[in-house]
Amino acid sequence: MKRIVLASAAMLALTVCAQEQRPNIIFILADDLGYGDISSFNPESKISTPNIDRLARDGVRFTNAHAASALSTPSRYALLTGRYPWRTSLKQGGLDGDSPALIAPERETMAEMLSARGYRTACVGKWHLGMDWKRRETDGGKSELDFDSPIKNGPTERGFDYFFGIPASLDIAPYVYVENDRVTAPPDRTIAKQNKEPLLLMHGGPAGADFEPGECLPNLFRHAIEYVDGRKSGEEPFFLYLPLSAPHTPVLPAPEYRGKTGIGDYGDFVVMIDDLIGDLVEALERNGQLDDTMIVFTSDNGCAGYIHVGEMERKGHRPSYIYRGYKSDIYEGGHRVPLIVSWKGRLCGEERDDLVSLIDFYATFAQMTGHELRGDEAVDSYSFWPLIAGLGSGLRKDLICEAGEGYLSLLRSDGLKLIFYGGSGGWSRPTTRQLKEAEYPPMQLFDLSEDPAEKRNLISEPAFADEVVRMKSDAARYISEGRSTPGEPDRNDTDIWRQARIIMETALR
Repeated sequence: MKRIVLASAAMLALTVCAQEQRPNIIFILADDLGYGDISSFNPESKISTPNIDRLARDGVRFTNAHAASALSTPSRYALLTGRYPWRTSLKQGGLDGDSPALIAPERETMAEMLSARGYRTACVGKWHLGMDWKRRETDGGKSELDFDSPIKNGPTERGFDYFFGIPASLDIAPYVYVENDRVTAPPDRTIAKQNKEPLLLMHGGPAGADFEPGECLPNLFRHAIEYVDGRKSGEEPFFLYLPLSAPHTPVLPAPEYRGKTGIGDYGDFVVMIDDLIGDLVEALERNGQLDDTMIVFTSDNGCAGYIHVGEMERKGHRPSYIYRGYKSDIYEGGHRVPLIVSWKGRLCGEERDDLVSLIDFYATFAQMTGHELRGDEAVDSYSFWPLIAGLGSGLRKDLICEAGEGYLSLLRSDGLKLIFYGGSGGWSRPTTRQLKEAEYPPMQLFDLSEDPAEKRNLISEPAFADEVVRMKSDAARYISEGRSTPGEPDRNDTDIWRQARIIMETALR
């Protein structure tokens, strides 16, 4: 009987993989959620996430998944374009709420690709990829945002039929909701800057009359559920990109969630996220949509190390699990993320340790829906649709990840990881300042298959010399050719920059 069940599952996987599929897609992107914050990824987690775990039971859980960057803006750029973010003019850090649009008009997005395949598309949540605000001069001669005029080059001009959300992170002004290309309520007050308590971090600035930070997360889920309810006729498949505002700072769990975990407000906020995801899945079930909907759950980067991580770890919870570092770091805790691809009735609780990246969803959804990529489309994206369907191994052999300060690493599928810098490249030790005050090797090499916590730097080990040469050469080639997938060379948006120059020069030695 067991053999019959296994054979049936294999035939189902073969059918799912071989045929063009057009399920509804809901892509839930948490903000600053650690790999170890989800109980199905961390058996010792002090946070219970039953609704997310349920998605894992109805899907595939990827344990070697990575964002392309350890920060929000570049990570999101890579996800939506299938292109490494360091190919743009943004070489480090992220954008502000009033920054211009990062995605060039000629650069096709995942939403545009799916729209061409017959999908209705919506983005509900945190954008953080820039949009072009109109500005006006005040009586005092200063320039300020014009909240009464349409906003150009936002989500609705990058492939989404509908947008409701916030321009950037919850702690970054302007604190307004944007619906399509208009602010829903112009600012009528100013939120004060607050940086004394890390969990309540706010950079300060104008706030819309209808905007309260503590209500943002539930409001986003209300709009997401309204969108799902509005698509229950099933005439066309839909793609709902749901980039959450949480658990990014300010950490604001609703009163009924405070104290749920015993490790502080951050853990309680994650429980709140899990419950709201349960409400969304319940809406799909109520509408009879669940069996026709693929749900992806992941995070844009690792947990932020400044949100009382030390206190949580003393209480037995490790947001980065066994991995080193946090958000902004080139170490695994900065960019290794929990990833679940769930499809009730089509997939079942499988675990895969193949190397995959969020940058790969562009090519994955393209293969799933029967879209043939053009030569200049998604130039760094590898499809892992066969992995989701349960057939074959991963195509990705290596991956470049980026730290908050713009330093890069090359991670191979065999676990070797070469960091083209001597420190974290972010906020964890050793920082750039500490590198200047002490002697550190200029590069780092780790074997994650033996040392997942990145404790032993192998860069000076003769046994790895040839591998280091090959990895340097591969990274240099990906930079110079403007792509890392097979095809005609493309171009980067800028000439050679600091980190690229270091890689190119070291590859010649």
